[in-house]
Amino acid sequence: MGNTSNDCSADEQDEESFSYAMQIAQSLSLPMSMHAVSQFQVFDIIAKADPNVKLSAKEIAAQLPANKNPEASSMLDRLLRLLASHCIVGCSLVNDEEGGHPWRLYSLTSVPKYFVPNEDGVSLAPLMNLDQDKVFLASWFVHL
Repeated sequence: MGNTSNDCSADEQDEESFSYAMQIAQSLSLPMSMHAVSQFQVFDIIAKADPNVKLSAKEIAAQLPANKNPEASSMLDRLLRLLASHCIVGCSLVNDEEGGHPWRLYSLTSVPKYFVPNEDGVSLAPLMNLDQDKVFLASWFVHL
């Protein structure tokens, strides 16, 4: 027997519910990823590039201050993929010239502009960094 429209609807609703439950279970991932890219000024690096230019994680990692970690571009790519899944950064897949594996290019959406200092030097980055500070986060774990 095939699925009826009610079965499909129930399956879709169950899938949406599971997806939302996963989002709740991992709700710390997004703010901590935002904190990490803020600490390394990743949005600033992308913002300094031409608005029409998209950068790879490797190109961004090369501009990180005091970057000595050989895995930095791979780690940064994972962070940026998470942010792209939330439409915080744009992500495009391109093939390399040799026809090998595709790689991702990242760009800013309208959201990160609030985390890059404006002409007055103001941004939401310090507020986010305060909210993600170890001391502030530890207060959530104090039991009465």
